Amino acid sequence: MTVAEARGVDRERLRHIGEREERTYRERTRRSEQLFERARAALPLGVASSFQSYDPWPLFMRDARGSRIWDVDENEYVDFDMAFGVLAAGHSHPRLAQALAHRVANGTCYTFPVEESVILAEELKRRFGADLVRFSNSGTEATMDAIRVARGFTGREKVVKFEGGYHGHHDDVLISIQPPRDAMGSAEAPTSVPASAGIPMSRLRETVVAPYNQPDALERILERHAGEIAAIIIEPVQFNIGVVPPRAGYLERVRALASAHGAVLIFDEVKTGVVLAYGGAIEHFGVQPDLFCLAKSIGGGVPIGAFGGRGEVMSVIERLPEPGTAGTGLERSTIPGGASRVAHLGTFNGNPLCMQAGVTTLTEILTRDVYPELHRLGDRLTAGCQEVIDEFGLPGYAINVGPKGCVMFTPGRVTNYRDFIGLDSELWTAFFFFLANRGILLPPGPDDQWTLSVQHTEAEVDRHIDTFRAFATELAG
Repeated sequence: MTVAEARGVDRERLRHIGEREERTYRERTRRSEQLFERARAALPLGVASSFQSYDPWPLFMRDARGSRIWDVDENEYVDFDMAFGVLAAGHSHPRLAQALAHRVANGTCYTFPVEESVILAEELKRRFGADLVRFSNSGTEATMDAIRVARGFTGREKVVKFEGGYHGHHDDVLISIQPPRDAMGSAEAPTSVPASAGIPMSRLRETVVAPYNQPDALERILERHAGEIAAIIIEPVQFNIGVVPPRAGYLERVRALASAHGAVLIFDEVKTGVVLAYGGAIEHFGVQPDLFCLAKSIGGGVPIGAFGGRGEVMSVIERLPEPGTAGTGLERSTIPGGASRVAHLGTFNGNPLCMQAGVTTLTEILTRDVYPELHRLGDRLTAGCQEVIDEFGLPGYAINVGPKGCVMFTPGRVTNYRDFIGLDSELWTAFFFFLANRGILLPPGPDDQWTLSVQHTEAEVDRHIDTFRAFATELAG
């Protein structure tokens, strides 16, 4: 029995609405269809990232400003996707556009340091309670580098990640993201399931999977791998399966377990950092990891990543040896305690374009005073959606943590990935197309969430709620 059937939703009416809305979507996005057909001859799946692919075809966009985005068919949307959470500053914020225009006219890549990298690192240190920070070019790079630093610091190889969590597309963490039910093993000791072909078996052996929000199970897993775990990497709020906040006391317990087992605790704040609060999840929940990873909204829309944290851990990063010295290029040396130093490299790391974007975004746009309004709008949107759900008896619930939230069409509250498996995809798909056809754009997948920006308005939030109510009214007949 599906979720909708359990709550009394008329499946035939739902099917009719879904088919009609998909037809309407096809009719109003013919230019996107043409570009998609052309793209399929040049790009696998017709897109640059597999996340962008969905049926019948993705929207191709041409312009965006503020909270609005336009597709190539001239359809206008209130954008609640915000590039999968990249744009807490909104599209092309005037201050950022001005700063980047100046930067583009004066050089975008030097491969020499710039003052803005110092300013941005100091800003991140203040916000996140860090001793040292390094820059990369994406969230994937940030988590990859943080794990390498943790391994270098501890001299260990295994990493714990949580079932259902996404930390980028490198081999160490592209495991048990959304594994099929028949492959995921027991809840107490989940199986490490590759999310892609091409991942070596060695990665599966070195990546230990734990259930989210179950600290006792994590403790038993750590005891089974005593002395082997280099790092525990976790999304403080699990955002790869909708919105799943930590239970009360959970992050504190994870922090204590990491310390007790000598593992480096890494907070993946790619989605929460500078969105959830001025100091991200670290500030919001009051738990300090050893390392944190950032990307997405810290750059206002340009490719950027960062990781940082405790000086003792970050100090294992090594400079390149002098030219002409013995060795093969990346010689290993040791620090007190026997941990190996590691390399962190990248031609585009700290480039002036991204550094300027970060400085402007964090010091002029996402300042501390904007967060109360972001939280107010997030709470308003969630409350309005929950009111619709309650009024019409829809299966599911609305949830947010600050300006990030979603409607979860599930039979009960989701506390980890295994709860999320009950999501009603047919109901969600009809909901997505109904809203998109009326100018409300959500992320194209039930496993993601809306993101509100500083350029969204209360009227736009209310329009989202009213459109959801129109969907529920028709579904109820």
